[in-house]
Amino acid sequence: MSKPSTYRDKDDLGRPRPLSLNADSNWHSSLRFRRKRRTVFIFFSICTIIYLLLHSRWWNDVLLLADGPPSDHPGDLGTPPGPSGDREFSSAPASHNAVPVDASMKPRDPNISKFSYNGPIRFLGLYETLYKIQQYSFRLQNRHVVFVAANMNTASIIAGIACEMSQIKRNMVHLALVGRNELSIEFFKKANGLAGEGCGVVVHDGRPDYASISTDDRMGLSLKNSLKYMRDYFSPTVFISDADREPLWFQDVIARRAKELGATHIKLPKDVSTIPWLQKLDAASLAAWHKPSIDIVIHADAHSGQLVRLLKSLKNANYFTADLPRLFIDLDPDTDKSIRDFVNGFTWPSKDRLFVRHRIFSKADSFDDNPIAFTESYYPNSPDSAVLYLSPNIELSPFYFHFLFYALLEYKYSNAQPGLDKNLIYGISLDTPLRSFTGEYFPSSQLTTQSSTSDSQPSDQEELTPFFYAAPSHHATLFFGNHWRLLHLYLAKRLDKAYTQNVDYSLPTPPSKFLPSWIKYYSEILTAGGYVMLYPNYEPSESLVVYHTEKKGGRGATRDEKSVMRVNNVLNLLPEGKLPLWSDMPMLGMDGKKTKMEQLLEIAREYKKEILGQCEGVKKDDGVEDSVDDLFCGRDEVVMAKRKKEAEVREKEEETKRAEKERAEAAQIAAERQANLDPNANIRRLPPKKIEGDQEAVPHGDTPNVMGEGAGMPNHPTAMKLEEKRSDEGHQDDSQESTEKSEVDQEPAKADEGGQNLKPKVIPNKIVSLDDLERVPVEINGEKIIAQSSEDKAVPKYGSVHSSRKRRRMGGENPNADEKSVPEVQPAGDKIPPREDENNV
Repeated sequence: MSKPSTYRDKDDLGRPRPLSLNADSNWHSSLRFRRKRRTVFIFFSICTIIYLLLHSRWWNDVLLLADGPPSDHPGDLGTPPGPSGDREFSSAPASHNAVPVDASMKPRDPNISKFSYNGPIRFLGLYETLYKIQQYSFRLQNRHVVFVAANMNTASIIAGIACEMSQIKRNMVHLALVGRNELSIEFFKKANGLAGEGCGVVVHDGRPDYASISTDDRMGLSLKNSLKYMRDYFSPTVFISDADREPLWFQDVIARRAKELGATHIKLPKDVSTIPWLQKLDAASLAAWHKPSIDIVIHADAHSGQLVRLLKSLKNANYFTADLPRLFIDLDPDTDKSIRDFVNGFTWPSKDRLFVRHRIFSKADSFDDNPIAFTESYYPNSPDSAVLYLSPNIELSPFYFHFLFYALLEYKYSNAQPGLDKNLIYGISLDTPLRSFTGEYFPSSQLTTQSSTSDSQPSDQEELTPFFYAAPSHHATLFFGNHWRLLHLYLAKRLDKAYTQNVDYSLPTPPSKFLPSWIKYYSEILTAGGYVMLYPNYEPSESLVVYHTEKKGGRGATRDEKSVMRVNNVLNLLPEGKLPLWSDMPMLGMDGKKTKMEQLLEIAREYKKEILGQCEGVKKDDGVEDSVDDLFCGRDEVVMAKRKKEAEVREKEEETKRAEKERAEAAQIAAERQANLDPNANIRRLPPKKIEGDQEAVPHGDTPNVMGEGAGMPNHPTAMKLEEKRSDEGHQDDSQESTEKSEVDQEPAKADEGGQNLKPKVIPNKIVSLDDLERVPVEINGEKIIAQSSEDKAVPKYGSVHSSRKRRRMGGENPNADEKSVPEVQPAGDKIPPREDENNV
């Protein structure tokens, strides 16, 4: 009998619950967890098996097949391989990985090249060395340098450089053979001194099978694949080769393939011995071989004959295989014609890297006195940019660029300078200073290897050493781009009063008065940042730069009888034949006294605190390196907001003035329009008393004659005024006409008791009405004329001329009586002659 169901066995609707829902929920949870663990375990097991397969010897042999399955090697039917281009090693034993060549694979026609095999590629000896390096590549990653050679003669030369680099123990050095010669690797190592433990160079066999008869395309493809396998196993940062001595298929592939793999390719010069400092660099420095972008800027004086010598020394310098600098020649407006002709014919090794500029104003008005002009002559376009400023009065050593490039790679890009903050070095000088920043004598001969750790006097065994100096040089100096950008930012605010109010930027060490103004501003940044510059310290007879001066007598003299370095002693005159560690070099402050980096940084903090006072400057953003905000109290936001507010106030004031001017002009125009529309606006009225007197002089019932004639009545001024009002109605006169009319109107009306006529109104070049032509003189071309109409018209009631004509036609008057006094066209002079009354004739 089944157990009766309880309420726990039913759902909310009273239906029996399924049996699966009555089971223990914990059991289901543990089951799901076990299933997840099993899935994870299976996944990791599969990954482990795949990893072991991929890193096994068998799988790597499979990976070394680049273009298909391995070909079936022929048996012992072939003959041993003969010479393959390297005749010096023709009798040497062949590699055990060499594949015998079947006679059927060789061309029978002697005119056909023997390099005809183009089958699948297989590397038979590469994995043996790659597998050993791969085991500990995680500890030596980014320190691998690979020398690559296809020609055995070139490989022998490179082997010595690789061995010397390996002995310095800065890099893990490799040498890869990728040519057609099937020489045994063991024999090659013994022949070139690579077999001993003292060398430490790893030699890789990157030659494919059937290399002795392979085509150029197959050899190029083999080189591509061998470099890729090296990258996959130990990630080299640099590939070095003597490409000019290698076959064409090698030259076409090596540089392009290295770029595709993200590595740097360095091509050795024809004479490898000219760059002995190459072996002294670490992998990080060598990887930056093509990074520096150097510009040379020369500001020529007006009469600098030394410029020709400088340009010749620049052209004759040795630039090995580094990227050629760009050359900018800045000519003075008063430069001699001979110098301009030489510059026009000057040839730089690369024509597209030579630029000639011409200034509009002289140097005396810009560079020495105006720091902005000198600073704006260059602006960096990348963090790796640098500018080399050269004085036109110097001469350079042929090996100046060796020291410059070597020091640049060593102290800016190297990882072998422990504890060095590369941002604290702002440049490299080629000239050892004779005067300090304050103008005192500079004792460069006392800066030796012993002086960097002790203040004792130098001994005979001590060597001169390069040193760091906080003060800048301006004769031959390389400035790093990121620090030169700081000078641009600093001057933009330093010369703005909005940022420098109540701030004193006086240096703790006052500069010499003979220094250019831009150096004084630059020294403020250098002091506030604790920056230093690298200076060489060679013997006077082995200088990199010589500064020439002209005496008054015209005889040239060199400073301290120095002479340039003619032989490549860049390394020979350095301590231990290399650039020392920065911690072993002397360091000088702005005052020329020995100090340490910690003290320079402490002076920088004190200087910033002194010039900024209580504001403590503006805190830099952590992600902004090239910022000078911490050297100014004013924030950019505050200054910009203040300037914006001032600009708004000025704009409002200008708008107010503009609106007032517009309103005044509008009022003037309205007044002129109103005056033109009002017919009585231009009528001059006589004073009331005078008008009343004139009215009394006219008898009641008589009408005055406008032209001065009436029936028994003399001429009257009031009649003349009425006639003038009638002629001026409805017409607008300009300012000149109004002035002339007012002058005419202001003449007093003179009439004597004899009844003399008044002077009529004169209107210059303007006809008012046809009636006015008979009474008003008109000025035409400077002549005043009274015109008489030729037709008989209805004349005014008081027109005397028409009345006299009418009387003559009617026979009531002598027709010749008025011909002399009233012509038809009569010139009007200053005064019209009076006419007698007709009643009195």
